[in-house]
Amino acid sequence: MEKEFNKKFSSIKSVPPMIILVPLVFLIIIFILSCGINQNKTSIEFPDASGYINDYTNTLSKSWINQTEQFVQNVEKETSCEIAVAVIDSLEGYSIEEYAAGLFNEWGIGKKDKDNGVLLLVALRDRELRIEVGYGLEGIITDLQSKVIIEEVIAPRFSSNKYESGIHNGVIAIANTIYLDRGMEQTLYTDSITPVQKKSFTQSGWFVVIILLSVFLPWILIGVISGSLRLKRYIKEHRCPKCKKIGLVIKQKILVSPTYDYPGKLEVEKYCKYCDFKEKSINTILRLNKSSASESSSSDFSSSSGSSISSSSSSSGFGGGSSGGGGASGSW
Repeated sequence: MEKEFNKKFSSIKSVPPMIILVPLVFLIIIFILSCGINQNKTSIEFPDASGYINDYTNTLSKSWINQTEQFVQNVEKETSCEIAVAVIDSLEGYSIEEYAAGLFNEWGIGKKDKDNGVLLLVALRDRELRIEVGYGLEGIITDLQSKVIIEEVIAPRFSSNKYESGIHNGVIAIANTIYLDRGMEQTLYTDSITPVQKKSFTQSGWFVVIILLSVFLPWILIGVISGSLRLKRYIKEHRCPKCKKIGLVIKQKILVSPTYDYPGKLEVEKYCKYCDFKEKSINTILRLNKSSASESSSSDFSSSSGSSISSSSSSSGFGGGSSGGGGASGSW
C-alpha cells in the first residue's frame, strides 16, 4: 500500500509546475477583474437629499426652489404621494435609467407601504431627464403619460433655457396626473409655452430633393442612356477594321444632291490615323419626300455603305418607497 502511495505521489511530483500554475493564475486574474467590475457597478455615490427639491448645480434660484418645495409638500399632505426632484451635473457614465432607479431607492421616495413616489431627475451636462415612478403609481402615471409630460411640458421649456419653469411645471403636470385620478382640482401652469412646431415632410429639405429628382432624374437617365448609345455607335463607326484602333477618319462629300424624282450620290472616304488603311465608296442617297421638305438640306448622313441617310439631334426625508421601474426618459 505504501509503495502504491509513493508511486502515485512521485507521478504527481513529475507533473510540470507550469501546468498547474498557469490555470491557477488565470482563475485568480478572472476573480480580481470580476470583483473590480462589480465594485465599479455599485460605486455610484448618490448625493443626500435636503428636501423634496434638490439642485446640486446651482441652476435653480432660491425662490423657485421654495415655490416648488411648498407645492410638493401640499401634494404630499393632500395625497400622501411624494414627488422628488434632483438636478445633477452628470450621470458619470451611467444610463439615466440606472441612475434614476438607484437614486430613487437610495432616497426611498414614497411611503413604504404604498410605494407612491415619483422622481424627476435632470442631468444638465448630459441633457437627459427621466421621470421614475414607484410601484404604487405605475397605473396612474404610466410610461406614456410620463413621456407626454417630458415632451410637451418640460423639454420645450428646457430647449428655451427655462430650466426653473420646466422643472416647476413638470412637477405640476405630475401632480395633476395624480389629482385627475382622484377627482381633485387641477393646478394651472405658471406660464405657457408654444411648443416648437415640427416641420411637416412637405416643408423639409428632403421633400424638395425628391421633387427635383422626380423632375430631372428621368431626363438625366435619358441623357445618360442616349450618350452611352452615341458613344457605342461612334466607337463602332470609327474602329479601324485593320488595326482595330478607334482612329478611323470619315469624310463625306455629296456628289449629286437628291431630288423628289431622283436619288443622290454620296462619296465616303475613310482612312486610319494609326495604320495605312484607306477606303473610298459611293453611296446612294434616297430621294426626298414631301414630309422632309421642311428639314434642313445639310442633314447628317449615315456612313454605312448602301444604307439610307437620316438626320439626328441631342438633349427630504422620504417614506422609504421603492422604484417600480416605470416612467420615461427624454432629452432636449
